[in-house]
Amino acid sequence: MSKMYRKIMIQPQKFRSTDFATATKIVSVPVPESAGDNEVMVRVTHAGVQASDIIQMSGGYGTLASTNPTPLEQATGANQPGDLGCEAVGVIMKVGTEVDSQQWPIGQPVCFFGYGVAFREVVTIPTSSLHKVPTAIPDWTAFPVSALTAMGGLEIVGKIRSLQHPISVLVTGAAGGTGHMAVQFAKVHGAKVAGTCGSTAKESMLRSIGCDVVLNYRTSPDVEDELQQAFPDGFDIVYDGVGGRIGDVGRRLLSSKGTFVGIGTVSEDYSGKSDGDADNQRTAPSKATLKPGQREEFFFMPAGPKRVGQAGWDDIVKRTKEAIADGTVKVVLDAESGSYQGIEGVYEAQERIRSGQNVGKIYASFPQPGGE
Repeated sequence: MSKMYRKIMIQPQKFRSTDFATATKIVSVPVPESAGDNEVMVRVTHAGVQASDIIQMSGGYGTLASTNPTPLEQATGANQPGDLGCEAVGVIMKVGTEVDSQQWPIGQPVCFFGYGVAFREVVTIPTSSLHKVPTAIPDWTAFPVSALTAMGGLEIVGKIRSLQHPISVLVTGAAGGTGHMAVQFAKVHGAKVAGTCGSTAKESMLRSIGCDVVLNYRTSPDVEDELQQAFPDGFDIVYDGVGGRIGDVGRRLLSSKGTFVGIGTVSEDYSGKSDGDADNQRTAPSKATLKPGQREEFFFMPAGPKRVGQAGWDDIVKRTKEAIADGTVKVVLDAESGSYQGIEGVYEAQERIRSGQNVGKIYASFPQPGGE
């Protein structure tokens, strides 16, 4: 293995920019000689790409959301403030002291979540952040953030397990990395599910995973009217990652005791344009007002353990992982992602997701560490 590896960092002078292409840089740094206490060193094979990357980059959360955060200029092989990428898959290559090498053996495939842990060829990471997986394939990039955000939002905020049947769920941005997981987990819970999307390719994918009603908001004459006709009693849960006009449609279509689960506003936050997506303008009227009995709440996946306790969260993690492993829930990988190779591939993936054209989970692959 090379003594150097590459990673992506924020350029400090451009901190808080949302333009990934110009606000970041690729650096070559030394591979650490060893992992720290209770840590392992992982060779990253695939990195998941998502809206959270831009939110982190602009100081929305993680170490860069602290008081007076400072992305570092001098790059080292460690995980530093300013490193990027939130979810990845890899293979353990070294174990630190106090790590049980039988539980975490060299060669063990793992996936993981964190801040600055993914857009790099090598990472040292605590074992507490790891999930064992059968093989280091890109499908598992969807587990640490996308799948757990889907399942956690539906169960913790939407309280889908306590709802009486029949259950109705609307998922906006349903063909994205998190959205297509939310569709399937809602189906696992016995719901009738509607999904909105913005292309014919996305429509086809949603039908293939069992979405009951699929509406293309770019071509449907009146999305709100069509959804209202299909679900005259409204939706028990609206699971929204889009925001803007489509998010407001969801608010107006809640059932009398429905819950609006927000996970982000990708149409506004990720486009990189001043006015957001053409169909989801930032300048849209203020949010629709909820009626008495209705509820709206944001779900942030890393807060899951605090919301339901560690044991409750561990149960959600276990059931989510099992559903993916046994094929109950299918990870749909964006077909274009297979060509995004090496650290440079992250930039192609970022452009892909920014365009809104991805169908399913988008990722980049790192065939082997390398650098200067």
